[in-house]
Amino acid sequence: MTLNQKNVLLVDGLTRAGSAIARALKCSGDFRIDVAVTKRTFSNTIRRMIDFHHIDSIHPVGCTLYDSSFSDRLIDIVIRNNTDIVIPTGSSPVLISKIKPQLEKLCTVLIEDYEKVLTFHDKSKTTAIAKRSGVPHPATWLPQNVGEVKKLAGEITYPLVIKARKGSGARGVWYASNRSELIRLYSRATGRHNIGDGFLHDSSRPMLQEYIPGKLHDVTAFCINGEMKLGLTQKRLLTKPLSGGRGIVNVTTKNEQLLHYAGKIIDSVRWNGVILMDFIIDDRDGQPKLLEINPRFWGTTGLTIKAGYNYPYYLILDAYGVKIDYPSDYEKGLYCRWPVQELFTVFEKPFDMRVVSDRLKGFISRFRLKNCTYQF
Repeated sequence: MTLNQKNVLLVDGLTRAGSAIARALKCSGDFRIDVAVTKRTFSNTIRRMIDFHHIDSIHPVGCTLYDSSFSDRLIDIVIRNNTDIVIPTGSSPVLISKIKPQLEKLCTVLIEDYEKVLTFHDKSKTTAIAKRSGVPHPATWLPQNVGEVKKLAGEITYPLVIKARKGSGARGVWYASNRSELIRLYSRATGRHNIGDGFLHDSSRPMLQEYIPGKLHDVTAFCINGEMKLGLTQKRLLTKPLSGGRGIVNVTTKNEQLLHYAGKIIDSVRWNGVILMDFIIDDRDGQPKLLEINPRFWGTTGLTIKAGYNYPYYLILDAYGVKIDYPSDYEKGLYCRWPVQELFTVFEKPFDMRVVSDRLKGFISRFRLKNCTYQF
């Protein structure tokens, strides 16, 4: 069997990243692309219609990622479809890395080992790695209870960020503007009924971080044995929510300082595969600070590929020992928009007609952007 005849299974693959990977692999060679989904929804059906020429078949797993039967059902799909390569996307990388030893008996699994993935899944551990690697990051506190928070409350500068240690985007993030608000929000977040129910993703205590004013930037990287072979930087021009979250309008840039810091982190943990690092460039001193690291494909994977770096294909080439002919550079100034999500931000609070009007004008004006790709 030649490389371009491999059967690829994208787990949780009806996502922005999954669609981008399916397109990239179909264009790179005659791969068969299957998708395993945890549930069939209307939006999934629409995405299947849009991507019909990239995805060969969809396999409902029939349960959630956190169901005890998920791994057995996924393994059954792998066996029945003669899967050669499993690529986790969406919310699945942590679980797939955990069952990687079982899956590797049947196929190639393109995710780092579980212990390494967990290192970056917990934001408090990420901060410790940044400190050890000499990479700037926000001041961070790890209180274990409300009593410790009350002691810290009088010593900390506000505003302050309360952040769940495990989670992504803007989920599990709150902002406290004073002492009483900090205590109230922390108590609410750690209430028994909130743990594991949308506020916190596990039983760990939230971390407190210095609030840093500035713009969000990302580094997307492809690594082999702790060496960053390729790295791309991008700026989030608009996020959802507007206060900071996933990038819904992005542009590729070339920030050598961010790439340098990303390389230090990658070398420190000997990372292998793809990774995304979130930085904020501090308005106060112009210096970047590392916020978090996501050891998986990201929502703007399509922008990285469009700019010239086909990370999914390079992952497969490396896994099979095929020499990679790396591109010399990527395209800077390439924009990517997610218009539907942009429209949602038009009506975010604060809500008045002047603000809505200004946001709507901005939404319309962005259609004049040249060199722009769209995700619907």
